[in-house]
Amino acid sequence: MDLGILQWINNNLHNSTFFNYFFKIITYLCEAGWVCIALGVILLFFKKTRRSGVLVLISLVIGILITNVILKPIIARPRPYVEDPSFLTFLDSINYSKPSEYSFPSGHTHVIVNVATMLTLLYKGKGAWAWIPAVLISFSRIFLCVHYPTDVLGGAVVGIVCALITYFLINKLIDIIVSKWQAKQSQKSS
Repeated sequence: MDLGILQWINNNLHNSTFFNYFFKIITYLCEAGWVCIALGVILLFFKKTRRSGVLVLISLVIGILITNVILKPIIARPRPYVEDPSFLTFLDSINYSKPSEYSFPSGHTHVIVNVATMLTLLYKGKGAWAWIPAVLISFSRIFLCVHYPTDVLGGAVVGIVCALITYFLINKLIDIIVSKWQAKQSQKSS
């Protein structure tokens, strides 16, 4: 079914130059996770958002290790264009370089869903806006036929789980460390 979905997209949706380039640009927003990493770094600069920046970056590191170091090499799922070379013709037509690493899970999806989940947990309704680029970037990976739908689903699950673990466990650990440090500081000043 995964391949059938991509073949349907390739046969029916790739005839729009606008959407072909729109999703190519959208997918570049999360290339190597640079926008999400930059967001985490920017959050570090402001005292009010510093903890958010730390949590975003920790969550991304955990997810990148799980996705790129553990899951992709173990599962070793080839990209869709290996199974259907017509996807390469499409990628060539829009001048998009074919990704060389394994397909499952989608790293782009993991990164953007991870950040969207984390921002929603941290900022509730104000963070929910992050789901707009998360959905667009995730769909772009399927639209461009560089990931199977299940790769994107897998990336989303990894992103959500990493954000939840970071938010509920690492955040609590930070609270414990900070409170112990503050207690030592107050003992020193007494």
